[in-house]
Amino acid sequence: MTDGTTRVEFTDVEVLDVGALLLTCRISDQIVFVPRMRVLPGTTIRRSGDRGTLVLSRVLARELGLV
Repeated sequence: MTDGTTRVEFTDVEVLDVGALLLTCRISDQIVFVPRMRVLPGTTIRRSGDRGTLVLSRVLARELGLV
């Protein structure tokens, strides 16, 4: 389990597309491909068209160029 220092929360995230392995999301002005298996508890988005919160590990957020 990760603690609060290793998690990053993004709000107002829009899901553009959902595939078997990836969520295609718009976060601010960036479009990123998020591995579904690496989404953390607290995330409120699941389906295309959803808008809400995305919680990722800080490591993944860095890999995706978000932090």
